[in-house]
Amino acid sequence: MALIGTRARLWLDIWSMKLFVWALGRNGELLDSHLFFYDRYSDLADYHRSQGRTAKADRLAAIAEAHYRAAPDDEPPEAAAMAMPVPRAPIHTNAVSTTRINKPPVGRQVSRRWPTPATDA
Repeated sequence: MALIGTRARLWLDIWSMKLFVWALGRNGELLDSHLFFYDRYSDLADYHRSQGRTAKADRLAAIAEAHYRAAPDDEPPEAAAMAMPVPRAPIHTNAVSTTRINKPPVGRQVSRRWPTPATDA
């Protein structure tokens, strides 16, 4: 009884994913749907092989292999210089003051306090 449930579950997984890919995939494809089909068809082939149906198991294994070959690679895309942002132009700043500040005379004492607007007038 458990083996019938296993077989039914695998077929239900396959058909529900086919419906899902048909409804939501572009051109009948989703990113990892081939890997899902590969896993389920391999499990189904193993089940039939354990039951002594080698011809059916070989047919399902061939379908699984076709899905494995159709799956996308896991390699990342190659880097290119065009993916990097263009650097900003350098900013040149003139940090020299244009106002001349005179030194106080040498013999005179200078107050350490900041001048206030009331005392300047």
